[in-house]
Amino acid sequence: MLKQGPQLQEPVDGLDTPVTVSPRKIFNKIYAFFYNKKVGLFLIFATGLLGLIGALTRQMSSAVLADPVAKAMWLDEMRPFYGGWTDIADFVGLFRIFSSPIFLTVTIALAVSIIACTTHRLPNIHRQAYRPRTNVRDSFLNHAKLSATVDSPLPREETLAKVREAIGKDRYRVIDDPSGETVYSDRFHWAPFGTAASHAGYVIIMAAFLVSSVAGFRNDTFDMTIGVPEEVGMGTGFVAEAVSFTDTYDEATGTPIDYVADLRVTDMAGEELARQEVRVNTPLILDGVYFHQASFGVSAMVHIQDDAGATLFDGGIPLVYTTPDDTRTYGVEVIDGVEIFAITNASGGATPGLGAGQVRFELYPEDTSEPIGAATVQPNQPATIGGFTLTFEREQKYTSMIVKKDPGAVVLWIGCAFLIVGMIVTMTLKHRRQWLKVDETEHGSRIRMATTDKPDSVRTRTFNDLAESISTAVGRESEGKADQT
Repeated sequence: MLKQGPQLQEPVDGLDTPVTVSPRKIFNKIYAFFYNKKVGLFLIFATGLLGLIGALTRQMSSAVLADPVAKAMWLDEMRPFYGGWTDIADFVGLFRIFSSPIFLTVTIALAVSIIACTTHRLPNIHRQAYRPRTNVRDSFLNHAKLSATVDSPLPREETLAKVREAIGKDRYRVIDDPSGETVYSDRFHWAPFGTAASHAGYVIIMAAFLVSSVAGFRNDTFDMTIGVPEEVGMGTGFVAEAVSFTDTYDEATGTPIDYVADLRVTDMAGEELARQEVRVNTPLILDGVYFHQASFGVSAMVHIQDDAGATLFDGGIPLVYTTPDDTRTYGVEVIDGVEIFAITNASGGATPGLGAGQVRFELYPEDTSEPIGAATVQPNQPATIGGFTLTFEREQKYTSMIVKKDPGAVVLWIGCAFLIVGMIVTMTLKHRRQWLKVDETEHGSRIRMATTDKPDSVRTRTFNDLAESISTAVGRESEGKADQT
């Protein structure tokens, strides 16, 4: 019987070994990517470019964006400027750049980059502030760009005591090297943290914009016919009514000098929540929602019924739009998928077939531009078009308000405070450091002092002042003070 020999094992290819990926390693890779200066500069440039585009391009309000009809009309107003690019610009979010996914993504990435860069630098800042290097070589003290030498007639220990006292009187922090050979002193050791504060301010400000974009809203054209309640929408649960409206004009020029609305806000059940006279700079504020007076104009009071005589609409249609030739004003109301236009002559305008005091109704399906029908009517004269009976009753004033909620405003002010304080500290309070060494000499002792700071005019002056204080303390004038070798 043959004895079975040992089996030879084939070498294992490195590709066949199991692959293990450490979450910590992945985190470190991502962290290193975001604190890379080139990545930070690119994100800053991208954010600035998107902000510039948003500043140069008309932006669609959240109220218009939420209303398909209003959005379609808004885009039609843009077509003379952007032509065939209008729909493309809308698709990529050009008209709502500050709430678009690309802007939010770049902003979040920039915030992460700032946080990564700041946290990457913090250990070094903390080390320099609270665990500074206290020992330096003689070559540094002899060849630093900003240095000074002071001869003292006193023995070394007594000179050291005088030096510490003089430095302390000038409000410098003093730290002795454990070896006892070098004295480290500095002022404003916490000032470099101002950079972290200003960076935190940037991140908080960006967070404020994100909060406002996601949780806030703004409607620049909340139109209310006087005496007609209107739902505010946007999840507020409010119903607003302009009980009355008064406009005052300058007798000499005829320009409006004041316009005020008596605004009443209720809940959906009709219970009054707030009431106030609202002007441009005197808004009504309720649960963080601001109502600002913006403009005013004329509404057409219209009653609309269906074929069965049921009332579909009974209120005002604000005539907020003007035709390109400025001859007619019009408003629109959407009922059961039909756009109902109410058109009148503009002030001073004249249109054939549309007399003074008359209203022309035009009906269109929402999804096409083919008219259902049209009719020009006198006040209280009903017209039947496409299954609707429309009656123009009278003209009435309307007031237009800016309704907004900005939950990021408080966060923005906090961020601005961090930014301003951090910049002031960083720009005005420099971390000033210097090292001193006292050596025995034949006639007493010699003090050598040097700093790594850039020898600009301000730093040279403060360095010379400290050297002069030390010289006075030991009873000698400094030699070669603030030598910039």
